[in-house]
Amino acid sequence: MKSVVEQDADSGCEYQQLGSDIFHDLSQPLSTLVCLLEVNLMVSRPVKQLRHDLQIALKQANSVVRLHRALRELWDAGNVPQDQETLSLTVCLREVAAELLPAAALAKVRVSLAPSSECRVRFQGSRLRQALVHLLEFSLDSCAAGAAMTITADEKGQTARVTVAVSAVAPETGAESSAGEPPQQADGKGRELKRRLRLAMARRTFESANGSLQVKHSGEQLWLEVSLPVISLSE
Repeated sequence: MKSVVEQDADSGCEYQQLGSDIFHDLSQPLSTLVCLLEVNLMVSRPVKQLRHDLQIALKQANSVVRLHRALRELWDAGNVPQDQETLSLTVCLREVAAELLPAAALAKVRVSLAPSSECRVRFQGSRLRQALVHLLEFSLDSCAAGAAMTITADEKGQTARVTVAVSAVAPETGAESSAGEPPQQADGKGRELKRRLRLAMARRTFESANGSLQVKHSGEQLWLEVSLPVISLSE
């Protein structure tokens, strides 16, 4: 599968592909659950084996819940709420970036924030915050150890812009996996799906507010830019 940071297709196609991938991933835990239930109903099992099967079933059920929640969040990201307000994009960005610093320190990533204006936008507060969380977590997950992540916020004409520049991207882990692959490869696929979800939910939320999210990947560097309409004080 092509890495998300290398994709330059229409966002609608990515949402459709992402939804299809999630539905595909749902089939495995659901099939395992059905198989375990059928076996334990047909055959009398020792208590120890039954407990083992229940542990597997619980793990698969949690996977179903997680994937279903991802589908719901992706769908909800495209909805336009009625209770919007005028907010400072810079203030919200500063708060989210500050909360990200401990995780960045663990990942040995240097984070710097350089806002140059208030960037007033029309948004629902919780949705703006969550979209910025998805944006910055995706960016941090993309960083190689020792990389620098530079975040800027400014205004250009009637547009507020947030730019995230990553100096060095981590090696890709999103290769296709199958039931016969080692666990670490399957984990890599899960991490890549999570990254794609974060980016898609951020993009879809910004689009619901008449904004956009562009992603460019050149060599080892990654660049993301969010654009949103500026709200003047008179509005």
